[in-house]
Amino acid sequence: MLSVPTLFATQSQRMNLHHLMIFLAIAETGSITAASERLHISQPALSRELKSFEERLQVCLFERHARGMHLTEPGLLLADYARRLFTLEAEASAAMEAVASARRGRFAIGASNTVGTYVLPPILARFRRQRPEVQISLFVGNTEQVAEGVADMRFLLGFIEGPLHTPDLSTQTFREDGILPVVAADHELAERKRIRITDLAEQPLLLREAGSGTRELIDRLILAHDLGQAPVMELGNTEALKQAAIHGGGIAWLPRISMVDELGRGALVPLGLASLHIQRELAIVRRTSAYLPPAAQALIAALTGKTPAD
Repeated sequence: MLSVPTLFATQSQRMNLHHLMIFLAIAETGSITAASERLHISQPALSRELKSFEERLQVCLFERHARGMHLTEPGLLLADYARRLFTLEAEASAAMEAVASARRGRFAIGASNTVGTYVLPPILARFRRQRPEVQISLFVGNTEQVAEGVADMRFLLGFIEGPLHTPDLSTQTFREDGILPVVAADHELAERKRIRITDLAEQPLLLREAGSGTRELIDRLILAHDLGQAPVMELGNTEALKQAAIHGGGIAWLPRISMVDELGRGALVPLGLASLHIQRELAIVRRTSAYLPPAAQALIAALTGKTPAD
């Protein structure tokens, strides 16, 4: 364990970047005159700063000769540290400039199933090509899991498709999507021209798990239309629901964005009951008081089509 004297140097031992800059300029140019020209500081002022620096460190850094300044053994050691320090300082400045311009960054995001599977991947791929030094890790779960992850700071941003019940979070809508009740092409309801709500009463329903934003919206719909007695099978993600519906497992409410191909080729057929269709908002979730680095602001802009300043 480091002792207190090691952690906190005395006032006489402290050095600053200004002293180190002066020291290194003299070391590299070989004279106070040349260092004065490089730094645009008068020679007397440079000499005073160097003397003060050596007194603070309690070592002699240069041997003074008529032909110039020559580093002593302590001076050679310090020059090596100074070069490394200023290289690191330049790298740090460049890194901060890259962060400020949204060209560099690292953060984690969470997304509910539909957004994480069908919306974000192409946007993240394009974002990655444009900003290869920005590293983003994506967790895909349900709305409840994503909201909790944002609240406890595991995710900087969340992307959800259902109602938000977690306090101290704010939302921003970035897209709308419809949820449609669908069945397989050979399902008995697929061929009916007219369907009544009562036709669904005995049909098996394919639903997401509890905690899913989609499930919450559909549960409200089922309760409103008194379909709560229908047999239910729960599946943990949208793709599993879709495959179960395609193979005749029952009626599934699926996001339109998740079944563009299946609707196009007739593998799934939407039920013609407008009252059972759901229109919902896809939203960005963040902690209300959280700082958003420029790279995260750029990602939001990519989703919303607005610049960070808008």
